[in-house]
Amino acid sequence: MSTSISNKTDGNSLGSTADNDGKHSNGKQKNNNHQTKTTAPPPGYQHIHEGQIHMMYPQSENSVFYNPVQVQNRDLSVFMLGLYAERRMERLWVTRRKKELRRELLAAEEDENASEMKKESKSERKQRMERFERVLMDTLEKEKKEIDFNELVWQSSHGAQEKESAQKRDDANGNQEKKETMTSKYVRDDGMVVLDALAASGLRSLRYWKEVPGVRTVVVNDLDPVAIELARENVGRNGFMDDLVEGEGTNDKRIYISNKDKSNVNNSLRPKGIHLQVGDATHEMYLSRLPPSLYPHQCNPTQLHYQKPQYDAIDLDPYGSAAPFLDSAVQAIRNGGLLAVTCTDMAALGGSHPETCYGRYGAMPLQRSGYLQELALRILLYHLSVVAGRYGRTIRPVLSVGMAFYVRVFVEVYDDKAGVNNLSLNHGLVFQSTRCSSFHVTPMASNEFVQHHQRQQNEDVTSPNTNNKSKPRNIYKNGRGPHDLGEPSCRETGAPYKIAGPCWIGPLHDMDIVQRAITRLEAAKDNDDIDPAGGTPRYPLHTATTLHGLLVSVSEELIDVPLYHVLPNVCSAVNTTTIPMTMFRAALANAGYRSSAYHKEPQAVKTDAPNHVVWDIVRAWCKEHPPSQKKESKRHRKGEAPGSTGKNGHMEDDNEEGEACKADVATKILSREIETKVDFTIPEGFGLKKKARRFPVNPEANWGPKKAASGKNKRRLSDDGGDEMEKHNAKSSKHY
Repeated sequence: MSTSISNKTDGNSLGSTADNDGKHSNGKQKNNNHQTKTTAPPPGYQHIHEGQIHMMYPQSENSVFYNPVQVQNRDLSVFMLGLYAERRMERLWVTRRKKELRRELLAAEEDENASEMKKESKSERKQRMERFERVLMDTLEKEKKEIDFNELVWQSSHGAQEKESAQKRDDANGNQEKKETMTSKYVRDDGMVVLDALAASGLRSLRYWKEVPGVRTVVVNDLDPVAIELARENVGRNGFMDDLVEGEGTNDKRIYISNKDKSNVNNSLRPKGIHLQVGDATHEMYLSRLPPSLYPHQCNPTQLHYQKPQYDAIDLDPYGSAAPFLDSAVQAIRNGGLLAVTCTDMAALGGSHPETCYGRYGAMPLQRSGYLQELALRILLYHLSVVAGRYGRTIRPVLSVGMAFYVRVFVEVYDDKAGVNNLSLNHGLVFQSTRCSSFHVTPMASNEFVQHHQRQQNEDVTSPNTNNKSKPRNIYKNGRGPHDLGEPSCRETGAPYKIAGPCWIGPLHDMDIVQRAITRLEAAKDNDDIDPAGGTPRYPLHTATTLHGLLVSVSEELIDVPLYHVLPNVCSAVNTTTIPMTMFRAALANAGYRSSAYHKEPQAVKTDAPNHVVWDIVRAWCKEHPPSQKKESKRHRKGEAPGSTGKNGHMEDDNEEGEACKADVATKILSREIETKVDFTIPEGFGLKKKARRFPVNPEANWGPKKAASGKNKRRLSDDGGDEMEKHNAKSSKHY
């Protein structure tokens, strides 16, 4: 796999291609019709090769452009969508098989114990049902281990030739009867329908079609006709013209549903293949809100006239904020579907323009906060959860990361009206000291019953609480601020708090999925960057090493601790040298607290230790390493005691910027007594990490966002009715 990124007009190589015989090195037969040959690009264009896709892009900076910064974004998206396809197939199988297995076990139990079941008491019935559920789940787990879900995903993919090859392998292995019993009987799936709502030239869409198994339909949508025109040319360049859907099913063509049909709406209403359409993304998603549980006779003909079924996966990757698209997206996604969202408006999310952030996301960021990268993610997830909650839906973050100059989240959306009631438990406010890095995160509400239930699940406690006096009540109570926790002002400096949020304070990731992703990448590393078991990734990923480091960093984070301290910022507040990271985290561990890093900030420390413990460690360090002495203030030269707060020991009226008579923050912090036993001894084996490339440097100069394409300077057609690309294609059509 090539690792170089070149901006020369003779082509960029960002991936590996299939072997000349049409087979990939994983042994899976590929469609020979999809092989492509490349030639020199026409004047004014550059050739891009990313993943398994070849593209032509105009070299004009104001036209549809190619940004190599986003290669990692697209690689991660392809990888996560492939993993989702497997989870989706597993969920379909479990749901349908569990229903059938329950009927089988109940029928068998009634035949054996029909007479005894009539005489049993209420408690005996409860015990019998608990035993029944355990037997059901054990049987289901045993059967699930025998299922090759990668093969099921493969069979549901878009290529008919691939399905035939899979069937031939089943026949050759003699497993046809078993497969029919375990899989086909319980899973009838035609594959996923994916929407790339802001597709531009279609590079991401074509990679989904080519590299992600289990994709049945890809809708390539963009508001710019020039972008879709370029996408059409690239479809042909990659040999996918036979998969291109023309006519009905594209550009909001009418889809008729018979009122006599009582079956559920399904993806068969969308023709299989690649759909190219020019249109507004929100309009397309608002027209795709037919859930599979809705019977057609429940809607009048006018409502059904242009309505289409929901998508299995939606990708939103705008230039700027995704906020305008989220309301329609959470309605157009299927129950359990995957929603991938990118936001590049870090000036707003990061706090440089808090008024803009509040207008877009309904939350206030913090200016110059050390944890702004994580807070940006949590503000985006908060807004997503609120928008989904309006429609009785909840989100489950799968992976939420900060990458380069943007944030990227992958969430699964579920129909869960009961879960919406608990939404306030996952929302919170941030109280940040105005004089130091101390902060508090408080939930918007609390519920004893929900917290008790979650604690039982985490601790794997199955015995119920029989003490009625201490039985938790299912009552939602308003949250409490630092004042109710005994800190009406900053404990270290006496300064007031400033408030940020609301924000999402629940988990940012699903650690089981993250660990599965790491395992896949490590297994693929020793097999030419392809999963040896036939799962995702099926093709090499150009940024696999970087993605592995990112996911390893994510897996090491404390999932239940929002936000973090930046160690150099903490130490600079008292004018001391920065404590070595290992020693600082060892001191936290020796004091009985947990700590971790954060995937976007190398100097971050996430910890469940209170603020005063963090400062006690700093104070202990300063006793061994005295900080540098700053020049005395005028007040100190007048004879007032260091750390005094003004006349009569009271805080004087000064503003947040400290324009008048502000006490020396460093002196004030260091003057407090150390209450925590601080031990900098590094325990044996402490700090050992998995080998990974966690924080890679930028591979090129000027590594960042590009200027947005402007309307009047986009790709122009020549006066004779054809542009340079069309002329070039006419001369070189035999090469594509």
